[in-house]
Amino acid sequence: MAVLDLPAPTGARRPPALVVETVVAVGTVFGALGAVVVAAMRARELVRSSAGWMVAVPVWPTGAMPTSAWDTPARQGFPSPVQPVGPHAVDLWLDRPDGLTAALAGVGVWVSWLVVAALLLTALPVARAVLRGHGLSFTTARQAAVSAGVVLVAWAVHAAAPLLAAHRALDAGYSGLPAEWFTPQARPVWWPLLVVALLLVLAGTLAAATRAVARAAER
Repeated sequence: MAVLDLPAPTGARRPPALVVETVVAVGTVFGALGAVVVAAMRARELVRSSAGWMVAVPVWPTGAMPTSAWDTPARQGFPSPVQPVGPHAVDLWLDRPDGLTAALAGVGVWVSWLVVAALLLTALPVARAVLRGHGLSFTTARQAAVSAGVVLVAWAVHAAAPLLAAHRALDAGYSGLPAEWFTPQARPVWWPLLVVALLLVLAGTLAAATRAVARAAER
């Protein structure tokens, strides 16, 4: 029995570039969804950690705190509530905080995964444009600017959330120590702002290059 080698119908096979684009898109979306799931799980762990000494807030001792407070014994195998973590930084460990306070105090554990998800989704149009050979476009420049905005918002949340958690913890007395002994301390991390600046420079460079190419094509 002979087998006829008939040509494949037109459109039966997808171009390799389209296959690669589809794989990249599907992988990016699933990666973003996975990051969201991990963020939710880590936040849930923090919220459910209110049964013990699992989270700390950034504080600084005031003049009202006696020196004997540094010698507060460890409780149930967990650290002393007052823990110096640097020459100008003190962590105050919390006993059974409410879920919101715990989630705010441990914001760095879960917000980074949300940033990964957001960056993956904002990078998807850029990746598709590059695969299509349209890397230089105002759309690509806008997406780079959006990515910078995502990092900036995440940085602001990361800086503000522990400070808010410290206020809540001191008001509620979750450390078991007098609130007037401490004041909330802001500890922003500055290197993400460098990432924001680099992304904005990239966005401006892409926009300028796109305009230059458009002007050259009009001549």
